[in-house]
Amino acid sequence: MVAFKPNKRGLDQLQRELQRELDKRPVFVRTEAEPGSVIQPAATVNHYHGPVVTVNGDDAQIAWGNETVNQIQSRVEQIAPGFEALARTMTDLLANLDKLGLDADDELEIRTTVETVLGEVVKAEPDKRILKRAATMIKGLLAPVGLGVGKAVTEESAEAARQVIENIVQTIPS
Repeated sequence: MVAFKPNKRGLDQLQRELQRELDKRPVFVRTEAEPGSVIQPAATVNHYHGPVVTVNGDDAQIAWGNETVNQIQSRVEQIAPGFEALARTMTDLLANLDKLGLDADDELEIRTTVETVLGEVVKAEPDKRILKRAATMIKGLLAPVGLGVGKAVTEESAEAARQVIENIVQTIPS
């Protein structure tokens, strides 16, 4: 028997491409109901093609079919002293990643590497070798954008990439 291993990068790319197409052509369903009315479901409901919900993350919360929902998370992780600027640079990079005009594979690689860095800087003793390796990877992926090489590079994205590279150089521990 041969074990099947899904290509996660390919599936992620497919999901992004589908989402991009759905964003171009949103689906609107008009619903009408009398104010204060309650719709009673049939005795037996079979959902053969029901909605699919994908949840990623350790602290994900979902509410479905509720009238009122209050969800609160109080997870706080302390960044190791001396690594605050690096953590800020990485979170800013994640927040602005879509503005850099990277291809899907490079964007996924940067996202994964940034998450590794953020996971490392909350440890009591972050491994500087891991951080340096990650910084080198990110700088290498951003370098073509910073140089203005690429099909989707604008002057703004090139400047943003150069700023991120400069911030990484300044904040990575030696």
